[in-house]
Amino acid sequence: MDPAREHTALLAELLELTARPTAPADVLALALAHLGPPGAVVGAAVRTAGRPRPPGPRAPPGRVGGPGVRPAGEDGPEEVRTGAATGAGELRAPLLVGGGELGELTLVTGDGPPPSPHVVAVLAHHLAVVVGTTLLQREREFDATAAAAVRRLFEGGVRATSVGEAARLLARVTADVFGTERAAVHVTDADGVIRTVYGVGVPDAVAAELDRCLVGRRADASPVWRRAEHELRPVLSGDASRDPRRTGGFAQVMGLRSYAAMPLLSATGPVGMAVCGDVSRTRAWTSRERELARRLALQGALVVDSARMRQAERAHLAEVTALAHTDALTGLANRRVLLEALAGACEGDDPAALLLVDLDGFKQVNDTLGHHAGDVLLQQVAARLRAVVPVPGLVARLGGDEFAVLLRGGPGRVVDAGSALAVARRLERVVAEPVVVDGCDASVGASVGVAPLPAGAGAAAVPRVLRAADEAMYRSKRTAAGPVVAQEPVPG
Repeated sequence: MDPAREHTALLAELLELTARPTAPADVLALALAHLGPPGAVVGAAVRTAGRPRPPGPRAPPGRVGGPGVRPAGEDGPEEVRTGAATGAGELRAPLLVGGGELGELTLVTGDGPPPSPHVVAVLAHHLAVVVGTTLLQREREFDATAAAAVRRLFEGGVRATSVGEAARLLARVTADVFGTERAAVHVTDADGVIRTVYGVGVPDAVAAELDRCLVGRRADASPVWRRAEHELRPVLSGDASRDPRRTGGFAQVMGLRSYAAMPLLSATGPVGMAVCGDVSRTRAWTSRERELARRLALQGALVVDSARMRQAERAHLAEVTALAHTDALTGLANRRVLLEALAGACEGDDPAALLLVDLDGFKQVNDTLGHHAGDVLLQQVAARLRAVVPVPGLVARLGGDEFAVLLRGGPGRVVDAGSALAVARRLERVVAEPVVVDGCDASVGASVGVAPLPAGAGAAAVPRVLRAADEAMYRSKRTAAGPVVAQEPVPG
């Protein structure tokens, strides 16, 4: 076939090719097939300007971008080549789209007549369209993946119930979206001291070393932290060996050859830093990846800071709830908790018993040794009562020197007048043991009243149970004959 007809066939196939998804390598192969005979073009190559690749795991070395694609720098310019690399000469043409240059076409010529400038220009135009479409598709994929990562971080952060959960989520998202081998997040306190470190893809030995080297140290001791804080943006290093490092810092301990360090700066101040990177390779970070790192740093700071506030709120709520249900001096349940538990026992199906314990001689301890000694004695008595009462019994302080014990039955736990009286006698013995306060012995006795409660007594029985146990306790105090069981059992 003569060159003119071959060129016409090439242009026809180019038109057909650009009507469907294709790659630069397909265009070069087509050009070589039509322009090669009889030795006019022996090789072809296209070099494109650097644009971001879609985020995510990279292909192994030698396979980036598929067969025939050789990256001239991990995320920099790419060169696609087919046929011979050298020949009698070269023809070059820029890849122009919309006034912008996307790269360059090179045709390696042989001994035959070269193609006309018109054919080369048309081929370059079609290649520019293909390259532009490919780059646009990559950018769309990158934007979609970046948006999904930010959305995943936001949605997961809303559900995070602790700082640790939020930090691990941030580490996973950064590692996934940048396709790095390792990631870690450290969280600082209000003084800028690192308190915890959470890693993803980090071996146990490295995680332990991170804890040893970082926890308890100030975050601003790190050159990377200081640079990020000064510039108010993430620090992305393609070759960590060229960076100043702090001994025992993130990049060194994790063994990273390239990394992205994202400071977590909230409205209330720094909350930590997220670092992801690779131990097996250096890397050329793109402008879009830098922008994504900035977005993840902002969102990550919000997620971690919000989780910290929620965690603090839950801790405060738990503390307030505990205070509302606990006697401040002894740590025992208070009257309110006892009454709720007693009502539950009255409505339950298992027998129970209420024991009221009043200390004898407590006023004398207060009068002779002082109120501090009285407080210490009450705390010691509370600990002894708790140690004697079998699970799931409840020990409460009703106020002053009066305590209550609720014994609850169940499978394998029989609670009747006899078993309750046995517990009451043990309580009496442990209370009578002296307490040493400031080198002085302080001793009290105990008057114990027992009111057995049959199963199914009903909530209305609560006042009768309290009255019966109280009357039995005062009989014990008057007679000094030891624990007393209520004379009239509470009706079921």
